[in-house]
Amino acid sequence: MGRPADLCMQSIVQPADMEPLALLVYLQSTADREFMHTQLLVPLLEAANACAQQPGAFWDHPVHRSLGSLGKVVIAEPEHLAQQLVAGNCLIMFSGHRAALAVKSANWNNRTVSQPERESTLIGPKDSFIEDLEVNLSMIRRRVRSDALRVEEYLFGSDSQTRVRLVFMDKLVNESALRQFRERLQDIKLDLLLDTTQIGYLATRQRLSPFPMFQSTERPDKAVSALMEGRFLIFCDTTPTCLILPVTMTCLYETSDDYYFPSLSGTFLRLVRMLGLAITLFLPALYIAITAVNQDVFRVQFMLAVASSREGVPYPAYIEVVIMLLLMELINEATVRLPKTIGGTATIVGGLIIGTAAAQSHLISYIMIVITATTAIGSYTAPNYMVGLAWRLCSFFLVLLSIPWGLYGVVVGSALIGLYICHLDSFGVPYAAPFATFHYKDLVRDSIVRLPAIWARLRPSSYSYRAAGTKRKSLAEGEEW
Repeated sequence: MGRPADLCMQSIVQPADMEPLALLVYLQSTADREFMHTQLLVPLLEAANACAQQPGAFWDHPVHRSLGSLGKVVIAEPEHLAQQLVAGNCLIMFSGHRAALAVKSANWNNRTVSQPERESTLIGPKDSFIEDLEVNLSMIRRRVRSDALRVEEYLFGSDSQTRVRLVFMDKLVNESALRQFRERLQDIKLDLLLDTTQIGYLATRQRLSPFPMFQSTERPDKAVSALMEGRFLIFCDTTPTCLILPVTMTCLYETSDDYYFPSLSGTFLRLVRMLGLAITLFLPALYIAITAVNQDVFRVQFMLAVASSREGVPYPAYIEVVIMLLLMELINEATVRLPKTIGGTATIVGGLIIGTAAAQSHLISYIMIVITATTAIGSYTAPNYMVGLAWRLCSFFLVLLSIPWGLYGVVVGSALIGLYICHLDSFGVPYAAPFATFHYKDLVRDSIVRLPAIWARLRPSSYSYRAAGTKRKSLAEGEEW
């Protein structure tokens, strides 16, 4: 181990004896000092002092039986001992024995369970996952007290040896998707695993697609809901989120409030998010098409109002749109990266000072400020940040097509985006489900529309869709919630 500075060795020696009976070895940076002192060091020293007048009685002392129940025996080879130390265990090495006792004594200084930061809700549970794998699994078992819950553990990272757990419900999970995921896990080779998203990108084999092929959440209630739909979860040690697979576009626009609010309110919120998606995707491109290419689409009075607002702007409308969209992305990135104490300053400076000054100096038009603000608000309605960023990239794509071809470019670009989404799949489940799976009942059951709980008696069948060329079958056809 290269003589680490935090390696500590404490000898257990009887009075008036120079030869140690045992050696306590641990890393100070990972060991729980209170546990080490009360459960290991003090009992061993008391046993050594009590048996000082009786040679050999130390090995028959009851303390050895109590220590044996705390740990496990490992071979006293350097590689095995070093592996136990870096895992946070303490080693007790006894004189004259070729084996050591490894006791779990790690203290990783985990934070306490707190409220969700990125997926806040007005109603419902307020706990969220933390960086401790055992605590995260306990939140799942607290909500699902069934013997059908299955948990599998894997190790990733030749240097990090990070624990990863796969959680699913037996007889509910999509067996085809689960089998495909297990096969891809075997092909993953990493030196260091830091976050579950690394497994998500490698397992889904995502290359140039801007759309997320997995769903990340920090809410235990959302993870449990996915389990009951036939999906599976991936937890990673030291990561406060879990991955949900397989995934569709519609589930990325679902939130916990949709289920805690009345069904009519939940449906309205989903439709508002769909409206925000449409505004983010089409509004900048439509502005360019109408003002620069297809001026004859609207009435003359409207076009005169647009032309008067752009009076004095020295460059075409598409240059104006590109500048404002890039400025909004700069503001978003600055707001995310800056500390919370000064993060709001970036929004004030970018939104008020720069926007107003640019309009008054005729660098941009006032209507462009309205369009930029509306587009930004529409992108913020996406519950998943990754999918919101993907739609903003698609918006740039439509802007580029609308510059030479106007509305025709917008229509062709929208068709290309739709074809690409229909081409994607998540472990055999179409990304555009339930639209692409012809499970039309899911559209009004729990997709765009959320039915009242008394009417939603069947589980959604979109996630039970098998790979192309096989028969579609519901995982729990006719089964009630």
